[in-house]
Amino acid sequence: MTLKPGFTIAPVPATREAGKTLAKIESSAIDNGADASFAKLLWPKQSTDTKDEKKNDEEEKDEDPFHTIDMLSDPANKYAWIIESATENPVAYVWWQHAKGKTEEEWAATYANRYRPDSMNKALMDATSGVRFLKRAKLLNTRETLILKELYVRPEFQRQGLGGALVQWGIDEADRLGLQAYTEASPDGYGLYVRFGLEEVDRVTVDLEPWGGNPGEYNSYALLLRPARVEAERN
Repeated sequence: MTLKPGFTIAPVPATREAGKTLAKIESSAIDNGADASFAKLLWPKQSTDTKDEKKNDEEEKDEDPFHTIDMLSDPANKYAWIIESATENPVAYVWWQHAKGKTEEEWAATYANRYRPDSMNKALMDATSGVRFLKRAKLLNTRETLILKELYVRPEFQRQGLGGALVQWGIDEADRLGLQAYTEASPDGYGLYVRFGLEEVDRVTVDLEPWGGNPGEYNSYALLLRPARVEAERN
């Protein structure tokens, strides 16, 4: 997929400033996306914090826990962002991860040590992404996989093909490495991933009303997989 004029794709540098920029892009996309209400249920303390408290919390954090220098410099993590040429500002990014296969015991250990801070509604996390994790463990098992972990585009730059360009960037990398590709998609992102050959193999849907959500509000994510392409298919 060709990127439209005025934008370029580049690797994300392994710097603290780059990590903060990724966090800002992510926050902007989530705050203006369909999952904004779910985020408030998942992070109730953050939803009720005053602006001053949130500012203090942000100032106390040296780095985003998912975009540290160590994460950005790890060869298994493949980060790319799209830069608007006119401003030289990053406006979208993707994080693909070259994940090694794991034994059942290794998956169990990873699940036991997953990220679950005190400010999170842990029961809701277990019912949603926790269930997806367990399904993912059985699905991927011991096979190496290129996993699309995060894809975010600033709201004002959405629907311009930037997300598609970043998905294609990862799919090309999966083919180069001879790996299957995997991601989990909300209804908003589902159509995009299907266009690039990822197929739904499972789904986790949770009614959010018992968790404080509105009647008829659901958290629904599809588990999508694209088989590894053999050499003949890639040529």
